[in-house]
Amino acid sequence: MLLLSVPYVPFTVALALLLAFLVLEIAALMLGGSLIGDSDADLDLDPEFDALVADFDLDADAMPDVAELIDTSETLQGITDSASGTSGATRGGIAGLLGLGRAPFMIWLATLLTGFGLSGLGIQSLADTLLGAPLSVAFASLGAALIGLAVTRHFTGLFARLLPSIETTATSAQFMGGLRGVVSQGIAQRGSPAEVRLRDRHGNLHFPRCEPFADSDVIVEGTPVLTVRVRKAPGEWALRILPTA
Repeated sequence: MLLLSVPYVPFTVALALLLAFLVLEIAALMLGGSLIGDSDADLDLDPEFDALVADFDLDADAMPDVAELIDTSETLQGITDSASGTSGATRGGIAGLLGLGRAPFMIWLATLLTGFGLSGLGIQSLADTLLGAPLSVAFASLGAALIGLAVTRHFTGLFARLLPSIETTATSAQFMGGLRGVVSQGIAQRGSPAEVRLRDRHGNLHFPRCEPFADSDVIVEGTPVLTVRVRKAPGEWALRILPTA
């Protein structure tokens, strides 16, 4: 078969690996998991991180010290920056040029395999048509790799821009306690949540809708806020906001 001939083998193998990853991902999803994984679990943080995060889990009748919570939030950010400093520096260099860090690794790899495999087949088919024979494997692979990396970098950049989205409070409350942000749309008051723009500790933007922590608070658009979590039921949390100015 043409696709199994030597000039085409690297690109056929790349597409075969992509198909294998797709089959494994479908199987993992059927079992309740995923190869893509949870991006929040990728960061290995200082052991004191969890203890500090617990400061933002409040009882509904608590009277929080906002200034102290702001200090704790800044400490958390410092721990995160320290833990991710190496990877952050890498993303600004070669890895940044390759698109690494903008999307989960499996998505990055699948995009690279797709770009490399399809462009390689296209290069060899075009060469066969125009020159009467495919190019050498090394030359075609180099061209396909450059095209594949360019496609991957463009796609992961687009993927990163599409990440910010409206999120439910139920989802956000699982991991957003202690973040600083601003009310970006609406007026937050009891029974009437407003949209809050938050940047998590991985640099991703989120736009959950939140109510104030205190029943009496009315938080207008543009107000800087700090997020806390309030337990609604065992294992269930609601995200609330405290004005910081």
